[in-house]
Amino acid sequence: MNLWTVVLAILVVPSLAFGASLHQFKVAEPVKADNAVVVPLVITNQDNLAGMDIPLRFSEGVTLKEVQFEGTRVEYFDLKVANINNQDRTVVIGLLPQMTPVEKPELAAGTGVIANLVFEVNDASVSQIEVEAVTTENPNHTLTFVYTDESHNIRVERPDFDNVSLSLSGVNGPTLPQEFYLSQNYPNPFNPSTTFEFALPTPSHVELTVYNVLGQTVSTVVNDNLPAGIHTFSWDASNVSSGVYFYRLTTDQNQETKKMMLLK
Repeated sequence: MNLWTVVLAILVVPSLAFGASLHQFKVAEPVKADNAVVVPLVITNQDNLAGMDIPLRFSEGVTLKEVQFEGTRVEYFDLKVANINNQDRTVVIGLLPQMTPVEKPELAAGTGVIANLVFEVNDASVSQIEVEAVTTENPNHTLTFVYTDESHNIRVERPDFDNVSLSLSGVNGPTLPQEFYLSQNYPNPFNPSTTFEFALPTPSHVELTVYNVLGQTVSTVVNDNLPAGIHTFSWDASNVSSGVYFYRLTTDQNQETKKMMLLK
């Protein structure tokens, strides 16, 4: 197989002739994993597959954190690229089995997962994730399977795919918190480190600050934009004297302060 010919085929697909495809691309039902929603991408290829170009758009209210290839049919591929653009809510996935001198086989005919989209839900009111195929320009990307035969001739297929809406109502696992809360630190009293836990029902800028009894800032534990969900952060007080301290959590909508004790 001439690798660069395959790459060229993906980039200049509009100039190639192709017929109706019997090959399929599907988005499977989402599953819950920790604070993420994992959406598997499944393909069916009737012949050995030499390359894939997969541009997708997803709906609002979620952030695509990463695309995972571990444990999938393409785990052994040399090229596994996922260009994520959360501003445009798009991801372009490019897959080629061989980019190195070590010969690797094309993807054998069959059906199975080739990637997992790992989403973080930013809006507690979101009840579904919509996924659709898109076409981009400069560079050109279209949902495409690329095949080569024994004579290195290229065949390009447009796999069958219907845009989908994936319901989150049946996803097993913990759901996003419905209200704000700040838990008591644990352990308390502590020496020398302790953990803070809080819940955000919506994304927010968060400041978690530790003060002494005089109201002076001792440490800023968090000062960042965080997604909706349950968050935990640790504070190491090795360089702080024993005594009573206060920690204050400030978000876009809420503020709460609690007391704790450091005993050395």
